[in-house]
Amino acid sequence: MSIDAMAEKVLVVKTEDIEKICNGQTGVVEVAEDEFFKVLERGFFVERSRAEYDESTRQVIPYIVLKDGDEYIFFRRTANQTEKRLHNLITLGVGGHLNIDDSKNPVDCLKNGLWRELKEEVIVEVKSLKYIGLINEIENPVSRVHVGVLYIADVNYKSIAEKENFVEIRSKTLSSYIEEMEGWAKVVALYLERTQS
Repeated sequence: MSIDAMAEKVLVVKTEDIEKICNGQTGVVEVAEDEFFKVLERGFFVERSRAEYDESTRQVIPYIVLKDGDEYIFFRRTANQTEKRLHNLITLGVGGHLNIDDSKNPVDCLKNGLWRELKEEVIVEVKSLKYIGLINEIENPVSRVHVGVLYIADVNYKSIAEKENFVEIRSKTLSSYIEEMEGWAKVVALYLERTQS
């Protein structure tokens, strides 16, 4: 991660607020969107270098699963990426950190940042976007400082923006790929296989 990335101001919410609305549940938690937005409205911005190690807050990350017709579109990371631990693992969602440049208003920041992330990572025409709930994973220090906001986007998929970093996969089911998935992807895939079939 570059010096600039660590100095950027990212959107966070209080961990206690997330714990309260998730009511002790982990994994994909079906929290009503308006309930989450009430928490999000109290969100604020801190330097990413601080947020990465402060478990009293959670960085808000939109996580958008792409579907083109009845096929999921997802990606295997290549060895070109800097983060060695993620080489060859499968990621299911598109998304990333939200920062103050997306908007100073936390709710608008999520909405604007979500579209920015989509445009940066894939070339798609979005037909619809459906909010599902939160990804609340607390099993390791990285997941304990992030909360995912899960969406499913119905798209006309054209291509991935960073072809050197990802290989695209299309499949009607996710079960045969779960073992090769990184953390959140695995959690979301298990949820989707259980609820979308």
